Amino acid sequence: MPDFDTADASIVATFGEDVTYTPDGGAPAVIKGFFQSPDNQPDTFDIEFEGTDPQVITLSSDTPAPGHGDTFIIRSVSYTVKQVEVDESVLVVFHLLEA
Repeated sequence: MPDFDTADASIVATFGEDVTYTPDGGAPAVIKGFFQSPDNQPDTFDIEFEGTDPQVITLSSDTPAPGHGDTFIIRSVSYTVKQVEVDESVLVVFHLLEA
């Protein structure tokens, strides 16, 4: 049986883009993430996201205590965290609001 967590972690590390993550009250760190903004994604984008908010997917090891006060800088734009989806995998989905 394939190890999906290892595969997901490898995909994010290899193909994710650099984003700056700042946990509420913490120090900023550059981590890897998959970013999608429905307003500016090409029609051929292969990874499917749900919802209409900008989103970033990160590794849970890079964002171990995600919260609503966290912020991201992605492609020179500041975002605040609107909602967080954490499950039992190695991925965390952040729904974002442009600051």
